[in-house]
Amino acid sequence: GLIVIGVGLAVLVAPASLRWPRTVIVLVVLTPIFDRYFIADWLPANVAQLAHFLSEGVLLTVGTALGFQAWRRGRLVPAIRHPVTIAFGAFLAVTLISALVNAVPPQVALVGIGFTLDAAACFYLPRLVGFSVRQSLIAVGVILALVMVSAIGGLIQWTLNPNFLGLVVWQGWFGEVYRLASIFSDPNTFGALLIGAIPFAAFGITSLHRPGHRLAALIAAILLFMPLYLSFSRGAWGGLVVGGGIALAFMSWRTLAITVGIGIISLMMAVTVPRMVLYDAPPPPPLPEVEATPEPPRQPSLIESTIGRIAEIWAGRDLRTLFIVNGVPIVLDHPLVGVGPGRYGGAAADVFGSPVYAEYGTDKLFLDPNQRTVDNFWLHTLVETGILGLAAFVAAGLAALVPLIRAARRLRGWNRFLVGGIAGGTAAMAANAVTTMLLEANSVAFVLWFLLGLGSLALGALGLSRDPAAPAVAAAEVEASKVAPPS
Repeated sequence: GLIVIGVGLAVLVAPASLRWPRTVIVLVVLTPIFDRYFIADWLPANVAQLAHFLSEGVLLTVGTALGFQAWRRGRLVPAIRHPVTIAFGAFLAVTLISALVNAVPPQVALVGIGFTLDAAACFYLPRLVGFSVRQSLIAVGVILALVMVSAIGGLIQWTLNPNFLGLVVWQGWFGEVYRLASIFSDPNTFGALLIGAIPFAAFGITSLHRPGHRLAALIAAILLFMPLYLSFSRGAWGGLVVGGGIALAFMSWRTLAITVGIGIISLMMAVTVPRMVLYDAPPPPPLPEVEATPEPPRQPSLIESTIGRIAEIWAGRDLRTLFIVNGVPIVLDHPLVGVGPGRYGGAAADVFGSPVYAEYGTDKLFLDPNQRTVDNFWLHTLVETGILGLAAFVAAGLAALVPLIRAARRLRGWNRFLVGGIAGGTAAMAANAVTTMLLEANSVAFVLWFLLGLGSLALGALGLSRDPAAPAVAAAEVEASKVAPPS
């Protein structure tokens, strides 16, 4: 039944992508959110995992249809003519060499490579059809609206009821009674999307001209920061500080300073505002003959729980740290091209198993049946493809990101909001992948590569690059993008 539904959906999506390509592309980018966090919850447990492949199927169908149309219209070659393509080609070559050197079975290698590169196709989807700056702003606005709705939902969980409208919360291990996940079943995914949106709000404050727009951006920034803290996704916190912070520092010190200030104020609010409504009422007073009074549940403490997590890492008991320690000797033994695609840390190794795990004792770290990956995309990539593979993949990201950072310093108004927001948000999400597998066949990876694709088109449309895939833009729009005062 599910296969029939999937085939029927493909039949419907393919012609729709030819009629309304930009609308369908945005839906494709958001599909992983729906198949993992909505559709999977509606299906029986024994087939729920199949829903996770819906986004890959839709991506393949739409990509094939748009690719064929682009070929007929002469847009296919311009769409793939970008430095990112060269870096991905190098990465693919390294993974194939690694698969041959390590005698990886073809099906394992194919799945391992596919899970790593499938989301990168989202970089090319907008380039196949072309997005103007205005169309890019609309597409980004749809994504930001979804993130904002989830942020408000998280705040409603915090203030009214943790299970408001069936939303999900997690119990943490370090005193976090509730970790907000809003419409997602994973607070880490929730946190990653929040840090991807915060730089847009920050540039809205510093770049937009109308006071009403700046005020709305300020309110949005606070509404994004608050649930970010209460998700207790420390990897997202670190991603925003390191990736987002470095990108903002290169683009605009003023925007960085304002973002830090809003972050501090929001942290103070998250720490000090009473949250007793989230908890069960304390037990009634004990009868005289009862000696001990049951202890009510503790409130989640951002400070205490974070200190507890740091102590866990310092004591050498943090699982992510143990995976890094486990991966070091593997990298030393296979430094250049790694142990082969699908052999370490990712979904393919979980599906097919890996001889590397037994050889290096990695299997001893997977005692929890719910722990299926190493929760570190960059470690996974380094061990599987070596230094050469990791360098090629990082080069692909930098080839798309660095021009955006450079251009954002020269832009103003909505153009700076778009380009600077994409640069800051994607940098933050990429840094967050140090503590998650966000860039492997994941909802966040679809969004990240799609945003970078839009950014590449925006630079060409604004006359800041010679990208052949960029659509022509009106002279007035180019004029609005001229150099802004340094900041």
